[in-house]
Amino acid sequence: MCNCNQQRASYTSEQKSEQTGMIKVTLVGNKPIVIYGDITGRMYIFRKKNDSNWVDKRDAVSFSGVEGIKISSN
Repeated sequence: MCNCNQQRASYTSEQKSEQTGMIKVTLVGNKPIVIYGDITGRMYIFRKKNDSNWVDKRDAVSFSGVEGIKISSN
C-alpha cells in the first residue's frame, strides 16, 4: 500500500519551516523587547529568553545594533 499521504505531509511541513524572505531572530537577553521594523512597520515581540520570531529580512538589517538578540544566518 502506498504511503503518499505521509510523504506529502512531511514535504509540506519542511517547506513551512523555512519561510521565503524571512530570517529567524532569537532573544538571548533576559529583558523582554518589542521592536518595530523600519521597513515594514511590523511589531516583533520577544517576551522571554530564547523566544524566536520570523522577521522580514528587510527589517532584520536594522536589528543588528539591538542588544540582546541573535540573528540567525541563513
